[in-house]
Amino acid sequence: MAHCWLYIYENKSMNSIYIGIADSMGRVYQKHNEKAEHLRDAPGSVILQTMTPFSSRADARKAEAIAIHVASMAGVSVSVEDEDRPLLTNTNIAGVNSTQELGPAIVTRDGMVSWESLSGTVFVPISADELEGRPAPFGGHGGAFFADRASKHWNVSAAKRQRITRLMAILKGGRNVIVGDWDVDTEGAWSDVEGSSRVTVPLVDPQMDDPRGEKGKRLEGHRLNSGVTYSPDLR
Repeated sequence: MAHCWLYIYENKSMNSIYIGIADSMGRVYQKHNEKAEHLRDAPGSVILQTMTPFSSRADARKAEAIAIHVASMAGVSVSVEDEDRPLLTNTNIAGVNSTQELGPAIVTRDGMVSWESLSGTVFVPISADELEGRPAPFGGHGGAFFADRASKHWNVSAAKRQRITRLMAILKGGRNVIVGDWDVDTEGAWSDVEGSSRVTVPLVDPQMDDPRGEKGKRLEGHRLNSGVTYSPDLR
């Protein structure tokens, strides 16, 4: 079985770390990119490694992801290897680093929901982050708590509203996980947001965010936009 190690170059005075994965510990002292070598060889730098190897690179990447996230949150400048694929992406204008191996702690379950099978549904894209004081899609939130974000401030076509019976919140980022599913109150008011064309979707019961047992499954056959999208019958 292949083994690999996680290793780190860190320098407190430079407020920087480099995180790498090695198939052998000889890799630690071999050629790296210029930035990594400068950090490794700088006065005061410390080299750390996992004392016990990981059984696979996939497991090492998960540990690497946690190390990257913690270091980034602490405000440390982080560099990583990118031989297999890019690990870091900029997630906001401040350049905060995140990793593809971590995601929000949401409810997931096996199974797919086909976009083509749905009707009367408006889909709203939800990012993993908090938005203007509205909550992130953490799986521990109750339906009513998260419904306040999922239902508000969308540009929903006025011509389609009377035919919409279902609101489905979908996690952005390629996974298409359903993070909330509500029945729409067809007799309710689509309240306007003052000074804009955006509206709040009226819900039958905000607390009931999984009436059909499909929360946590993946939506199949549909690509999200930056705004709302619709089931086939509403397009």
